[in-house]
Amino acid sequence: MDTISTAEMKAKVRKVEENVWNGRDAAAFDEVAADDFVMHDPMGDRDVDGAREMVQAVLDGTSDLEFTIEDMFAAGDRLAVRYTLEGTNDAPSYLTTEPTGNHWQSSGITIYRFEGDKIAEQWDAFDYYGTMQQLGLIPSEADAESESRTGAEA
Repeated sequence: MDTISTAEMKAKVRKVEENVWNGRDAAAFDEVAADDFVMHDPMGDRDVDGAREMVQAVLDGTSDLEFTIEDMFAAGDRLAVRYTLEGTNDAPSYLTTEPTGNHWQSSGITIYRFEGDKIAEQWDAFDYYGTMQQLGLIPSEADAESESRTGAEA
């Protein structure tokens, strides 16, 4: 199967990511996903339905979510995107059962593999740990240091 040009890959991914995140349309990815699409993520592998559900949960929990592409690089059938996501956790979301009200900003890198003009696979490396700290779900280093100083002074 012929690979599309790097310029076409970049345009396709930029459009779909903008529509998914900033356009708040989790189903927008369906138009570029291959039938046997797989998303590899630190939280587990997903097919296109699972990826859509995860994205929708993030959107549902962050009404002011903003997605920014920082860099894009392409070679052969692969495209890498470095991005930033940020917003306020104001409803139950992918990582929270109750809203925390906390603002968060985290970065990630996604590598897409194309088969023709469709995305067959993607690998995500997202800062879940930092996001969870910002949401108050796990203590940050500053919280841990503060607790240890308070304990030592008591």
